[in-house]
Amino acid sequence: MSAQARPKDYAAAIYDLALEPWLTHLGNVEQALRDAALRAALADPGLSTGAKLDRLNQALPAGLTGEMRKFVGTLLEAGQLEQLSAILIEFDRLARRRPERTLAHVTSAVPLTEAEQETMRAKLSQRFGADLEIQFEVDSSLIGGVHLRVGDQVIDGSVAGKLAALRDHLTAP
Repeated sequence: MSAQARPKDYAAAIYDLALEPWLTHLGNVEQALRDAALRAALADPGLSTGAKLDRLNQALPAGLTGEMRKFVGTLLEAGQLEQLSAILIEFDRLARRRPERTLAHVTSAVPLTEAEQETMRAKLSQRFGADLEIQFEVDSSLIGGVHLRVGDQVIDGSVAGKLAALRDHLTAP
């Protein structure tokens, strides 16, 4: 497999590009809402919702899309603008979570050296992607070799696995 970016890499980049403006701009809105005069105006029961929305839109930082302005306006109309900080914390957590990383289980008959683990990491990352999380385990019943499981794929290069395959082949009708 070549070292070129895979569709998964491009998709991850799009994911980051799509979410980052929301995190940045809503963070800027949060900063703007720290202004005591603005908060007082938005909390004033004598002002209509329309007047509050106008005041809020004047105070919002430049660069906000219409969708972002509508979202902040929705929070204001629902009386939940003070929840923006908590919303941002949760949104950041979700945005940083990304899709689950693929887990690779590498089981060997004896502990692998650091050099062997690094070689295994490089080869597995090349084949399955750089976002692979690798767990190394030892199982002496393998006798020798390596048993690998990545997602639903299994590659059994262990001596025990080869002996079992040979036994099955020899006893097959």
